[in-house]
Amino acid sequence: MNKFRRQLTAACALATLVLAAGTASAQTPAWPTRAVRLMVPSPAGTAPDIIARVMGDKLSKAWGQPVIVENRPGAGGTIGLSVIKNGTQDDHTFAFVPASIITLSTYMFKSAQVDAVRDFVPVALVAEGPMMMAVSASSPANSLADVMAMAKKNPDTFVVTSPSMYSVPHLTGDLLAKAAGVPMRAVPYANSGAAIAAVMNNDAQLIIDGIPPIDPMVKGGKLKAIAVFSDGRLPNRPQLPSVAETYPGMVVNGWFGIIAPKGTSDKAIERVNRDVVQVARTPELTERFDAFGVYARNLTPAQFGKYWHDDRVRWEKVLQDVGAKPQ
Repeated sequence: MNKFRRQLTAACALATLVLAAGTASAQTPAWPTRAVRLMVPSPAGTAPDIIARVMGDKLSKAWGQPVIVENRPGAGGTIGLSVIKNGTQDDHTFAFVPASIITLSTYMFKSAQVDAVRDFVPVALVAEGPMMMAVSASSPANSLADVMAMAKKNPDTFVVTSPSMYSVPHLTGDLLAKAAGVPMRAVPYANSGAAIAAVMNNDAQLIIDGIPPIDPMVKGGKLKAIAVFSDGRLPNRPQLPSVAETYPGMVVNGWFGIIAPKGTSDKAIERVNRDVVQVARTPELTERFDAFGVYARNLTPAQFGKYWHDDRVRWEKVLQDVGAKPQ
């Protein structure tokens, strides 16, 4: 009888533990519990905005919650980051950033009240893609050799444009001029749309930017793609030369990642990282990324942190080499 009582007592205790665990689980809702805010510190229509909206749509379906993409451009992206830094830390607010905001803005905007490395933590590297150069559809240039010959012949009137001063596209132009030994007049515009319009209107002769904002104009016959800054020809654009074929080592990739304000829980960070990796691997996203000219990169948060640190060191050296003056 005593043995039976002991077994009964143990069974009751186990049932109580199971019930308690189930109750605790029910009281701890899975993340996310409401809409997720994805701040894009870049203008609408730019490469970060385009990629963020594609990812946001897929993540919304995976999470069963809306993903609200919000554009807050200005001051090299530091305005948007400041909004998040100074807002409520709620595990549901993240930033979708291009490389330049992590690697360049802190160096260039000394008066900014936010530092991406100090105030944010890495969540997920989404994709990377090479810079592209393009000319107006009416331009006589049809190759990189043509472009460099025109720039050499008309150094004062051959204008190279890009979105934003001292952005990755802008500095890519500086690197190209240095590699070719051909001075080129750089005139950065406020955003990708303005830079593209300048080339189509012949106010500038060449644009350097990421593939996503340029490609629709190439496909629409408004621009001619000349080359990409990749280490080889892209699988879905084999006819397009890489700049490295002419100037070895001229490889420049932009990238896009998700970061979170410090204080965001590990649970939320790990979930976003896991789901970004899964969504980016789907055939639909792979195909869309290929069409954009960007390619998914799957890194852990820690690996992403090292990745952005190494890239930051590289670009700060370039800024110093070109004599960039912090604003």
